[in-house]
Amino acid sequence: MIGSEVKLNINGISDVGRVREGNEDSIAWDARLGLIMLADGMGGHNAGEVASALAVETIKTALQDVLAPEIQAADIIDYHDAVREAVVFANQEIHEQAQMKTECAGMGTTVVMGLFRHDSVILAHVGDSRIYRFREGELTRMTSDHSLVQEMVDSGYLSQEEAQQSASKNLITRALGIAPDVEVDVNQIPVQRDDIFLMCSDGLSDLVNDQEISQVIGDAGMDMQMATQELVNLANERGGTDNISVILVSMTEAFSDERGAEPSTDTLNNPK
Repeated sequence: MIGSEVKLNINGISDVGRVREGNEDSIAWDARLGLIMLADGMGGHNAGEVASALAVETIKTALQDVLAPEIQAADIIDYHDAVREAVVFANQEIHEQAQMKTECAGMGTTVVMGLFRHDSVILAHVGDSRIYRFREGELTRMTSDHSLVQEMVDSGYLSQEEAQQSASKNLITRALGIAPDVEVDVNQIPVQRDDIFLMCSDGLSDLVNDQEISQVIGDAGMDMQMATQELVNLANERGGTDNISVILVSMTEAFSDERGAEPSTDTLNNPK
C-alpha cells in the first residue's frame, strides 16, 4: 500500500439537455469515502428521477456503514463484495418502491460507480451508462453496455460504428429495479498517478464518440472542470437529445486510503 495521501479531484455536471423537460439522471460523490456514482433513470412521470436518486442514496448509505473507520481498522472488508451487495440492495429498494407505488410502476435506472481503495478502484455497473479510463493519452472503456446492440456487436452482427447509428442502441438488457434480482458487473483494477476516470450517461456517449471524448480530456490537461463542461457542451451542440451527466475523477498523487484531510463532497441529485 502506498502511504502518501491523495486528494481525488472530482468534477461532475448533470444537464437536462435540449429536448427533455426534466432530468432523470442523478450524480453523487463523497471524496472522503472515495465513492463516485452516476445513475440514469427511466419511467413515466417522475419515476425515473425517483429511481436514479434512490440508487445513489441507497448505495452510499450501504457503503457508509461498511467504510466506517472502526470497520476499516479491523481490516476485514472485502470491498469487491461490499460494492456488489450495495448495488444489489439498491435494486431491491427500487423494485419494492415500484411495486408499492402506482406512480412508480416500471421505474428503473442504470448505475455506474467507483470505490477508490488502497491502490485500486472497484468499478461496478448495470445498464448502458459507462466508465472510461484515460491513461497516458489513451482512452479505454472499462465497462461493456448491457444493451441489445452491444450483444449484437459481441456476436459479430454489428460493428461498433453500426451500433452507434442503430435505432435500437438504447434498448438495455439490465437495469436496477426492473426485477427482484440483478446481475452486477464488478471489476477491481489498479490505479496510477495521473489516471483520469470518466463516468457518463448515454446522453453523452450517444452523441460524442470515444475519439472525441479522448481529445477533449487530453486537450484539457488536468483542468477537469473545463473538460467536464466541454463534454456537456459538445453533447448539447449535437442536439442534446437526452439528459447529459458527466463525472471526471483525476488523481495527482499516488493513491492511498489515508485521506484524513480531504473534506467530504456531495453533488446535488438531478440538478437542472
